[in-house]
Amino acid sequence: MILTRLSRVLAGAVLGAGLVSAGCSGGGSSPTTASTSSSTPSNASVGGSWSGTATDSSGAGLMTWALTQAGTTFSGTLTMTDNSTGTKGSGTVSGTVSGASVSFTMAVPAGAADGSYTTCSASMSGSGTVSGASLSGSYTGTNSCTGSVSSGTVTLSKQ
Repeated sequence: MILTRLSRVLAGAVLGAGLVSAGCSGGGSSPTTASTSSSTPSNASVGGSWSGTATDSSGAGLMTWALTQAGTTFSGTLTMTDNSTGTKGSGTVSGTVSGASVSFTMAVPAGAADGSYTTCSASMSGSGTVSGASLSGSYTGTNSCTGSVSSGTVTLSKQ
């Protein structure tokens, strides 16, 4: 149950759809009537420390991510605490960024949770959106002790 919540917390996962826009227009053969403009937004900055909440079919908890970003990819560690039992777990998070859109995976290996869930492992995947210092998204996944994890949401704030 806690590992399920840890899986949920793994969702921390998190982030939705980005916007990319480009415009181009051209005129006749005269340089004075031709114009070209384009705009491509930069990728969201996700490197650093994030903390907040995660909730899914197994319950609610607190989650933190410590991320390093290199271009369009990121990776790091996650920690989670189950709200109802205080059970703690840790694992990894990694993903990609495109504009404000983020896709991610989270994993908690066997032995990384305390209490009666030390033999359980969990993996989650999701997507979401970064807006300034806020990251929110949804996720799903499985854990070896409790089965599927559904309806996951994560809301994190950059620290």
